[in-house]
Amino acid sequence: MDPLARPEHTSPTLALFRRHFCLADHLSDWDLLEEVATAFSTIPYENLTKIIRNEEIGGQRAKRVPADVIGEHVEFGGGGTCFSLTAAMLHILRALGWRAEPILADRHYGMDTHCALVVWIDERPHLLDPGYLIVRPIPLGTSQETHVATSFNDVILRPTERGERYELYTSQQGSVSHRLTFKVAPTDPGTFLRAWDASFDWDMMRYPVLTRAYRDEHIYLQGQRIQRRGREHVVRDEIDLEQMPQQIAQEFGVDVRVVRRALEILQRKGELHGDTHAR
Repeated sequence: MDPLARPEHTSPTLALFRRHFCLADHLSDWDLLEEVATAFSTIPYENLTKIIRNEEIGGQRAKRVPADVIGEHVEFGGGGTCFSLTAAMLHILRALGWRAEPILADRHYGMDTHCALVVWIDERPHLLDPGYLIVRPIPLGTSQETHVATSFNDVILRPTERGERYELYTSQQGSVSHRLTFKVAPTDPGTFLRAWDASFDWDMMRYPVLTRAYRDEHIYLQGQRIQRRGREHVVRDEIDLEQMPQQIAQEFGVDVRVVRRALEILQRKGELHGDTHAR
């Protein structure tokens, strides 16, 4: 099944999403768009379901389609990595009638290693990236720098000279870090799917990676190391391997059985650790 297939307005995945997140029926288009993006920001970024799917199926069929992402979140708190989450949000927005397209971004460790969405409002493209809590659409094509205040940091979006790329920075306690660079031209489905396929060979498939914005903190886990970041603090710790399944389940809301299954796969392959470089 094509994870980028255009949905009908009667999409059962959209119906399940609306019920689960209790989306109101009479919101303005703008408010509904923000509600959808905010809902996606609460779905955990996690590679556990990806590790399991790759082990059990592998190949191109390992990509989880929007029905999988939303259904598994409702069933056991699953989430996904940026490609599956972006494809799922694309499905929801298109089913609601929006014109939306995926875009790719480059990070310091590789090209096309992140993705987000562009949605057209009044025939003008706007950026959405719930992973970085950009849940209120940001208009593209301007020369203005945009600041988004979150509960734990500030996100800064800077257009390049020609406006073809936007650099994303995060700022906390006076420290500004470049995170990625968006290429704002919509990517074609083939390029997006090839980048998604390539992600199954990334280093991050060798250890658990999870992030979640919860209350006033950003929680990030890589390998056995966990980091909690607020506006005025950063706390780092290492999780004992025996306590890891229960703690991941508690911190990120993913069913402990899913956590155990993914960790078993990694341990059998002799892989579990990872050099932490926080988002």
